[in-house]
Amino acid sequence: MTVMKKNSWIIALILIVIGFALLLVQLLLCKSETFWYSVSGNAASVILICGVLGLLEEVISKKDRDEQLRELFRISSAIKDSGLLDIKIDSQEYSYSQLLSDSDVFYTIMNDGLRWVNTYSAQLKKRFSNKSKVTEFFFVDPKGCFADALAQKTGRTLDSLNNKISETVSVLSDLYSQQSTREGSLKIYYLKNYPTQSIFYTDSIIVTTSYQTSCGRNTVPLFEYKYDKASTNIAKF
Repeated sequence: MTVMKKNSWIIALILIVIGFALLLVQLLLCKSETFWYSVSGNAASVILICGVLGLLEEVISKKDRDEQLRELFRISSAIKDSGLLDIKIDSQEYSYSQLLSDSDVFYTIMNDGLRWVNTYSAQLKKRFSNKSKVTEFFFVDPKGCFADALAQKTGRTLDSLNNKISETVSVLSDLYSQQSTREGSLKIYYLKNYPTQSIFYTDSIIVTTSYQTSCGRNTVPLFEYKYDKASTNIAKF
């Protein structure tokens, strides 16, 4: 791409040189009012116009490219300022194993969380056996006003949803009380208000996935942010 742009500049300059050369030929070698005088003059004018237009096009396109680059750099700066580290088109491609093993603090907000808890049961059991680990879960309140709306959205009965949330709590309780040394801290809360996204909050990383408003299962994106107490980025908010 760069070679092509350089060649365009060179061609435009060559055309301008040829145009001026033809003008000199017209003035020095051709007699006025003759056929060759007219031909050389017209040819010089056409070639000069082509060369000048070529240069103008390059100048304008260069300006556009510079503006595009500046815009890209502004976007890049905005991403950096936001603390965004990674985006997954499909949230299921993300692994929470590292966060569960490395972070001292792990808070999460979810609708019911049953599948997630079952997937990471081994890592959770290790956390619960480590006295330096703090783990807190926030689930939709089975008796809250959002539970019925969530049940309809996901195509299940309210009792089915409540049983699912209760099963998640039971799995966590069993992992903590029966399968770990209970040295770590585990707390479970119910949310009176409905969550608009799932959030996984640790010492230095925050992960969010947006909840869709429509029924059925669709691919949900995931956003990973670096948390820095010193900066006022999205993760801190």
